[in-house]
Amino acid sequence: MDFDWNNYLETNKSIAVPEELFSHVEASLNNGIKQGMLLEVCHKNNPDIYWIAEITMVCGHLLRIKFIGAESDFWCDISNTKVHPLGWCGKYDELVEPPDEINEKCGDTIIDIMKKALLVGQSVCIEALNNKGMSPIDRIKVGMKVEIQNIIDPYRYWIATVCENVGGRLLLRYDGADEDLQQFWIFFSNPRLSSFGYVTNKGSPWQFKYPGKVNKFSCKNKLSAQLRQSAEESIKEPTPADLFQPAPTQEAHSFVAGMKLETLSPTDMRTIRPATVATIFNNLHFLVVPDDNLDDYEETKTAWLCDNMHPYIFPIGWAQKHNFNFKPPKSWKEGPFDWDEYLSMTSSVPAPDYCFGAKEPMKDIEVNMKLEAVNPTNHEEIHVASISSIVEHMVCVELVPIGEKFWYAQDSDLLFPVGWCDSNNYELHIPDTSSRERPKPEEPKVIKEDLKTTNEWCDRIFFNYKCYAGPSISRNKLSQLPKHVGPGPLSLVLKEVLNKIISASYKPAKLLKDWETEGPPEEGMRLEILRAKLKTSTYHAYVGVPTERSRVAAYCRAVCVRMQACPSLFGPAEYPTSCPHQCQLVDKSTFHNGTERRGRPKGSLNGKRKKKKTAPEKREKEIQPSQESEGNRDGESVESDHSVVSAPASESGTRPNSPDSVSDYKRGHRRKREAKGAYPKLEMKTRGAKLPNFALQMKEAHWNKKDVETMYSNSCATKKQSTHDSDTENDTNGSSCTSRDVKHISDVSDSEEPELKKLKFTSYDPLPSDNTFDKMSTLSWIKGKVKLAPNPLDWSVDDVYAYLSSTDDCKLIAEKMKQEEIDGQAFIMLDLPIIREFLHMKKKFALQLCKHISMVRWYYIDNFEENGEP
Repeated sequence: MDFDWNNYLETNKSIAVPEELFSHVEASLNNGIKQGMLLEVCHKNNPDIYWIAEITMVCGHLLRIKFIGAESDFWCDISNTKVHPLGWCGKYDELVEPPDEINEKCGDTIIDIMKKALLVGQSVCIEALNNKGMSPIDRIKVGMKVEIQNIIDPYRYWIATVCENVGGRLLLRYDGADEDLQQFWIFFSNPRLSSFGYVTNKGSPWQFKYPGKVNKFSCKNKLSAQLRQSAEESIKEPTPADLFQPAPTQEAHSFVAGMKLETLSPTDMRTIRPATVATIFNNLHFLVVPDDNLDDYEETKTAWLCDNMHPYIFPIGWAQKHNFNFKPPKSWKEGPFDWDEYLSMTSSVPAPDYCFGAKEPMKDIEVNMKLEAVNPTNHEEIHVASISSIVEHMVCVELVPIGEKFWYAQDSDLLFPVGWCDSNNYELHIPDTSSRERPKPEEPKVIKEDLKTTNEWCDRIFFNYKCYAGPSISRNKLSQLPKHVGPGPLSLVLKEVLNKIISASYKPAKLLKDWETEGPPEEGMRLEILRAKLKTSTYHAYVGVPTERSRVAAYCRAVCVRMQACPSLFGPAEYPTSCPHQCQLVDKSTFHNGTERRGRPKGSLNGKRKKKKTAPEKREKEIQPSQESEGNRDGESVESDHSVVSAPASESGTRPNSPDSVSDYKRGHRRKREAKGAYPKLEMKTRGAKLPNFALQMKEAHWNKKDVETMYSNSCATKKQSTHDSDTENDTNGSSCTSRDVKHISDVSDSEEPELKKLKFTSYDPLPSDNTFDKMSTLSWIKGKVKLAPNPLDWSVDDVYAYLSSTDDCKLIAEKMKQEEIDGQAFIMLDLPIIREFLHMKKKFALQLCKHISMVRWYYIDNFEENGEP
């Protein structure tokens, strides 16, 4: 049964726990490269000279950067571009000079600009560049070896193999284990995990000891043989030394063996029990054992290996103070438990309060918020969950499908944000949505009654479906939204309204960019973080919302105007029949006047607005006449305001009137996990959103045809080389690309190439009879399809659309490429990973498209790169 988190949250009138509170998930996505960091990047026209650039946007290994002193920025692929951390040029005596255009513009002030940037900016570390921008979870491969700490002894370790990696949650198997030790799940950032070789480097007292009840490797010969076998297996998939970082430096504890305290029961995670400090290992680690398990904890592993900040140990009396369920030990007589009497009976002393580190509770987490939680009694299961109560740094979480409650630390790596399972293709245990959930407790209602009298309470915000939705909102998606949101707290209601609008947008990431607030908010406004999610990627931005309900009406109207929609599209007033602006009757261009639209106008042609058949429209940008050829105009087609676009990520359906092939993009079924190839993943994981339009971004950055030729030549040369050192420079000799045959396909990973080669000669389009595309045969084949500009780099968006529409196997893809405004320059630079990850095509369609890209590339190399412009 399909489960939709949005519908579930709406039905239960609740919201999700903010994603930024899950620090372990955020760490799994952090590749060490952040916006605002600085790099040394080679000039586009001279790869031997470098200049300092600032990162303005991060999309995996694709960076949006801007040279210091320049006004425009551009895209840079750090996997095949010469980029280095600050100071690299000085270390290796390379030349650092600003490009000519920056030098002419800034003159003598360029030194001051550079000093200011260096004082404020931070350099990207060499490790992040060596990793090609890959996040930690992308670097963890199946088959890697790790060393895992024993659950009750900090000096004992054993080697384990990664059997599966689900978004950083690793399924491990102990090396040499029999049926007595099953596979188990653990998050990669857990402090128990270390890289392979950790124990060997540390030396005594750290040692390898099998974690089973019976130590099958107690014999030194058997132990040596197993360690040697594990070391040999690790060569196949080496573990990076920096992948599993040791825990940060901790403060020394003050506990003494024999002290009494209270602890959360490791067996049920529900009750608080009296416990004893059983062992002091060193000044950082000690062992806490519930008193009922003092005799058998080594066998049952019912204990906590602790430091002074361990979340599940408390001073005596903590449970009574917070009304926790306290379970007396078996040795206690009948009647209420009394700590003073128990201490006297056991001749022990309590652990002082100062021994326990100060644990700050998290902000922005509230009762009834939803999340996804691992069942602590069975780590294989992840359930839909709800925050039941909050006590200091602890949260009581109800696993909704089974109706059981457990206590977790707020920063536990067993808790995940809403949508994590879906993003990582893992089974989520869902509740029975056929019957209504239990009514909400009365306490939140009382709080709401108190809030109604304040200025932070918001009445209902209505969605008026009959109003003009503007060019960026799908009317079909809009009609599926609830009639209203609220009433409720002002910030929550407005944030939910904006999230609903984002979910109904054709391009949610672009809409989020339009709303983004740069710098501090205006007076009377505060920043709320919003996210635009598309499959496995997410963009986020800080958007200003009012802090007083008296400004809500004007704010909603301003947002609607900014979207070029009817000002009454949503707001505090409901218009079920007629709109006060009569948007059903007036010309829709009335709502577009005076409104800035980011990027290329919808339906544009290389920056030039298309002309309708009835009346010409004004140009929004000045372009040179050479950008449009007669071939462009022949292939030009009129695009309506409701042309087919990619569906928002939060919905699994497609827009009306979409081509039949769009059904292949539906997400109604769970996608299988695919083996990761040699290429670095091109996604911003998690949570990630659609990458901004490549063709548009390149034009905004003023990349001309020469830049694309140089970049493509570099890409070809790189494919000819086998580089291992991260600082090895790419050969830019274009001649390395001119001798290709059908066996060498550019920009396709080894795992995909055999299938693509097979597809090339079994597709529907007739190809030349031999295995190479010579100049004449390729030229006649391409020109036989449709009348196009001679040079593929001069193709417009419509030329690419016309070419793909004329094929038998890619005509269904043509409309999507047109929506993404892919022109000739962008088309020739596409490769299989980008098509799969950012254009969100299935492998079948992506391989078919790669076939045509390869033919156009060969045609371009043979006719233009080798011989020059004809």
